[in-house]
Amino acid sequence: MGLITEVRVRQPAKHDLVARKFVVAGVGNGFEGTIGIRVLDSRGRVLAEDSAQSAGGMAGVGEFATRVTVPNPPRDGTRLTVQVFGDNPGLPDEGPSPGFNTQEVEVIMFAELRGWLLYRVEAGDTLTSIVRKLRPFTRTTVAQVVAANPRITDPDVIRVGQRLRVPQKD
Repeated sequence: MGLITEVRVRQPAKHDLVARKFVVAGVGNGFEGTIGIRVLDSRGRVLAEDSAQSAGGMAGVGEFATRVTVPNPPRDGTRLTVQVFGDNPGLPDEGPSPGFNTQEVEVIMFAELRGWLLYRVEAGDTLTSIVRKLRPFTRTTVAQVVAANPRITDPDVIRVGQRLRVPQKD
């Protein structure tokens, strides 16, 4: 039989900011329609595991969505890897580990995140002045703004017109 498995992650996207609880969604299939999900730290340690059911059922590709919870989240601004895969029942010689068609998405965790502000850099702005301006809306640090914006390679160099994500936390 020429059936194949497939997994595509639609959410989260690369470098999305996520909270302790976040949605993982996409299309795919796996053993009995099960999609496996793992959240890994930079050392490859599993911080959370979950699964979702594909609407395609046993063999069909279909939509899936679930909310994943990281029970002991790392410090704010930590980059994590979300692995999504067609579930492998774990029997010997049944397939790859952790599963079929493993997709990986790098995300940035802020445990108590409730969203983020978009800020357009103005003439004379520094990251410190931006954090001070936005203090009525969120309590964040320069280091957290840098972590939330992977395009910032030097915190002393931001450009007029550049759009920055500023995490809003509880």
